[in-house]
Amino acid sequence: MRQRAARHATRTSTIFTVLGAGLGLAAPTLAHAEEAVGEDPIVVTARGRPEAQIAVPDTITVYTQDDIARRKLTTIDDFIAATPGVFLINDQDPGTNMISVRGVSTNRNQSPSIAYVVDGLALADSELFTLRTYDVARVEILKGPQGALFGRSASGGAVDIATNDPTDEAGGMASLGMGNGFTWTADGVVNAPVSERVQLRLAGSYRNSDGFIRNSYLDRKVDGFTSRNLRLKAKIETSETSTLNLRLAWADEDGGAAYISSENVTGRNGGRLSGAILTDPQGDFEGRFARKWWGAQATFAQDLGDTLQLTWSGGYDNYHKDFTEELDFRHDTPVTLDGVPLFPDGIQPISQPVDIEAWTSELRLTSQGVGPLRWHAGVFFQRLERDRTDDLGPLLFGAEPQRAETRSNQIGLFAQASYDVLPTLEATLGLRYDRDRRKEDTVGTDTATTTARRAQTFDKWQPKLSLAWRPSQDFTAYVTGSVGFKAGGFNPLPGPSDIWTANFAAETVKSLEAGIKGQLAEGRVRLSLAGFVTDYSNFQNTVFLGNSVVLSVPKVNVHGLEASAQADLGEGFRLDGGAAWTHSRTGTYITPNPTPEPGEPDLVDLTGKRTPNAPDWTLNGGIGWEGEAGPARLDARLSVAYVSRVDFEIDNILHTPGYASVDGRLGIELGAWNLEVWAKNLFDKRWAISAFGQQQLPLLLGLGPNGPFDSFTINTGRQFGVGATHRF
Repeated sequence: MRQRAARHATRTSTIFTVLGAGLGLAAPTLAHAEEAVGEDPIVVTARGRPEAQIAVPDTITVYTQDDIARRKLTTIDDFIAATPGVFLINDQDPGTNMISVRGVSTNRNQSPSIAYVVDGLALADSELFTLRTYDVARVEILKGPQGALFGRSASGGAVDIATNDPTDEAGGMASLGMGNGFTWTADGVVNAPVSERVQLRLAGSYRNSDGFIRNSYLDRKVDGFTSRNLRLKAKIETSETSTLNLRLAWADEDGGAAYISSENVTGRNGGRLSGAILTDPQGDFEGRFARKWWGAQATFAQDLGDTLQLTWSGGYDNYHKDFTEELDFRHDTPVTLDGVPLFPDGIQPISQPVDIEAWTSELRLTSQGVGPLRWHAGVFFQRLERDRTDDLGPLLFGAEPQRAETRSNQIGLFAQASYDVLPTLEATLGLRYDRDRRKEDTVGTDTATTTARRAQTFDKWQPKLSLAWRPSQDFTAYVTGSVGFKAGGFNPLPGPSDIWTANFAAETVKSLEAGIKGQLAEGRVRLSLAGFVTDYSNFQNTVFLGNSVVLSVPKVNVHGLEASAQADLGEGFRLDGGAAWTHSRTGTYITPNPTPEPGEPDLVDLTGKRTPNAPDWTLNGGIGWEGEAGPARLDARLSVAYVSRVDFEIDNILHTPGYASVDGRLGIELGAWNLEVWAKNLFDKRWAISAFGQQQLPLLLGLGPNGPFDSFTINTGRQFGVGATHRF
């Protein structure tokens, strides 16, 4: 144990020694983050006020409107794939997603480990994270625990999305696109100033696709979908010192789901998901999903003199999803379990509908004006009502399906202050207390009989302390220590022989980060480097043992390095790149064997394993060119992304080896028209995006005939298309 601690300390010392080597690059002058906004073209608002990105003592990746267009970023999947150190699995259906940030991971059907904020309010459930992004002004991705800023469920980081507000100029745009997979898209925006004090903005997005993944048995594509979205925003100047912003949004989506392949990957390929074993789906049941959401938000801001602003935001979300699938993912019947032909028609249909209602409110008081002290304080409340039914069809053998009715009341108190200790040194202290009172009733869907009733309160103080040394407008060195947590929850009630507990504990993440940010050549070159060490307790690892259950891992050790660079090379050429190395491994972890076979031990040692869905390396790089060509203006970009080995389960058997993909786009601007041709995964590389293994799921181990099997989902392959946009 002492040796492990010594190695951990040595790694920590090495990381921060490397970072400290860059401190001699700068020359002295005064600037704090807010004053530097005018000097830096990249402005962020994640800390509650506009600040220069280079001056904020956190690792923040920012995507502006120009970035979004040039990189063809249309979904949250695209933004995360372009961000080193962050990884997303979006499988089964659009509402089921798992986001990992610096090794801090979310597993399915749990509270997220990342705060997802849209127009200033945190969304209550990860089902809402993958709603389509459109008419977006800016996306900020913060890495490392952000509990002091965003509270519970920001233990890994935060995604902060700002959609475009109405302006005082009439106009808009209309866009049409088409691509392979018989894909059609349409987007539109109308900005309408009603008066000097009232402006409206209506935005919409439509996407329809036949899909890209073919089921070899059904002989048709099974991942097609349709997405319809509308959003109306209003900005009302209620007085000379106050503003009211309103937002009403709606989404309606449906399409294919659970297009999952089935092969004995463990036995035939040692768990390696690559090459010929990456077969198309072959099941005889086509999974489907349909989901609807609508939400409303109001934000009122009142200036209190020249030094204070009071802001209140309130939001409501209403969401319903239907989801059906099969669980054998085969077409040979009858399906057997441990050699017994129990399922003459296969294990289908399986239904898992989800209903969500959420009410969110925040009251915040923020200092304004120039001065050595900048602060804000406030109170946050969120009520979440979530119902999920697990109708496992034939696996119930006539028993009644159960619905988990989860209710959560979260209250947060927060404050943060930044003070210029010296003309070149800023100290920031943030503190937040969150109390999450949760209860869950398990109710029969037919008889409404309550079979279980549980309640528990999870609370945590989450401090954050930063020191930022900024001797010039062009350089910042910082150290940040922070704490985040994710509430615990409830497993299905265990039986006498089950290996899980009824409740599982909250996750806690403690992190120390040091970094430098700099710019050279009058801002044409920007560089950043950061190192971090994270103490990760009670990792909530999901295992499917007849149902999704959490088996907590007591300790995960995480450390890593990240670097990024952007350069204006002249003659219209731009270069950018980023790299993240994250070493995330379980501590001492001995757990019951979920699939004991004759001769195998009842306990398995999973110490030192990679955490699921947390690749060691993620790399991104791109080169672009912008210039005139006769009457047209051209904007071209070519980029590459690399992800190292991804392990999908904590035993590290099923995994996809490292893979790279290349994207490209050419844009042509002709007056009010913009034309584009684009491609993603240009060389049509194939890899698995998620998997379930026979050594973790008893069902897959006993499945037949000709079993056992593993199940996995393949990526969509190459996508390409053309588009046209007219601005008016």
